[in-house]
Amino acid sequence: MKLTELIAEYEVCTPTKSLVILGESQDIDITGLNFDSRKVVAGDLYFCITGHVHDGHEYAQKALEAGAVALVVERELEIPLTQILVEDTREAMAYISCAFFGFPSKELKIIGVTGTNGKTTTTQLINQILKTSGLTSESIGTLDGPLTTPEAPNLQSKFRTLANAGVKSIVMEVSSHALSQHRTTGTQFDIGVFTNLSHDHLDYHADIEEYFETKSSLFAPNFCKSAVINTDDPYGLRLADLIDIETVEVSPQNAEVIDERFDGTTLLWNGRKIELQVSGRFNIDNALLAASTCQLFGIEDDGIINGLEAAKPVPGRFEVLEGSEKNPTIIVDYSHTPAGIENVLKAVQRIDSKARTSIVFGCGGNRDSSKRPKMAHIAETFADQVIITSDNPRNEDPEKIIKQAMTGFKNPEAVIIEVDRKSAIIRAITSSQSGEVVVIAGKGDETTQEILGKLEPFNDRVIALNVLQGDIK
Repeated sequence: MKLTELIAEYEVCTPTKSLVILGESQDIDITGLNFDSRKVVAGDLYFCITGHVHDGHEYAQKALEAGAVALVVERELEIPLTQILVEDTREAMAYISCAFFGFPSKELKIIGVTGTNGKTTTTQLINQILKTSGLTSESIGTLDGPLTTPEAPNLQSKFRTLANAGVKSIVMEVSSHALSQHRTTGTQFDIGVFTNLSHDHLDYHADIEEYFETKSSLFAPNFCKSAVINTDDPYGLRLADLIDIETVEVSPQNAEVIDERFDGTTLLWNGRKIELQVSGRFNIDNALLAASTCQLFGIEDDGIINGLEAAKPVPGRFEVLEGSEKNPTIIVDYSHTPAGIENVLKAVQRIDSKARTSIVFGCGGNRDSSKRPKMAHIAETFADQVIITSDNPRNEDPEKIIKQAMTGFKNPEAVIIEVDRKSAIIRAITSSQSGEVVVIAGKGDETTQEILGKLEPFNDRVIALNVLQGDIK
């Protein structure tokens, strides 16, 4: 695609037209887009992204040496390449990505799911309903890669690939980081879904209000046609009052819970019985959001019920591991926020109020440290035994992270500290008996642990299963 054509398309679709071209642009062929100088190949348009840690402008020379034929910049550089000067390279990257790949979201029905907790499960439930109803649908989210929502060039490229393959609908998770960093800017959403909002990512957002405003931006009329909102959540209730698009409000009152078990849930919805394979009251909320979304999408009740009943538990999301009658019940869950931990432990209490419950949890390094004491308080409040350990310490000292979390305990002397996560999991399981419950929280289906910038193989599920099978003692 000629750079001049790309710029023309960009100027049509972007609301801001403050663009300056430095150098010649008439005959430049753009064959790819890139924002990582290490991955640039010949023919790429390179975006100089200004991040919290690195500034892409500093790597423009490397991009030139790798074959970049033009740059998108926020300031002029002394580099012999054509430069497109814009106010915000991230926003420009989003619109240019849409244009480069032929605005694929216009050819697709796209559902975006946002919120603090429940995005992955709700996305998977919606996708399962659509597929069970005979639609060609795919999902994009946490289970697919390192980012919940891919960067704009990768996202639009994926949209184009799926559209060309005949896929008609996409259900995707939309993170607050993605909204703030314009990863989804230019994408046309048919339905936006709001699950809930609670304390998280306050290392990135200034406060909870900014976090809420960022989440709310998905539901702008020029961005999204309609909304499905959990109004049982106070922020969902606020959102429903604020937005100016077609809105479906959802709450637990839309269904009656008949039975909750570790291997599933029975509920009545629209006068019909549904046998879910997922457990936990919070997953009922997710199922109701999925049902209402698919109703709005045009799916009949039979298709919704069949899809919900066919949906398998999502790996690492209140996943109950198969053991034996001699072992405790093991639940692996991704919960890494105060609300997430509370949801899981309360779900255990509802299913079996008499079961002694242990929880293994840690707090992520280089992330919102203010939630660490709150996570500790919740764990202590709703579990009988608490083992605090490492999560992904990243570049922080694991013992320092644990020390910060410990300030949230009222009775810290009762808490077991085991810095090594594998040892913590082993201790929790081997110290529990049949009829008891062990919750392993924080990492879910992750297969690595990040320590001092390195990813080491680590899987909560595998370790727990090995203990249950007697391979680890």
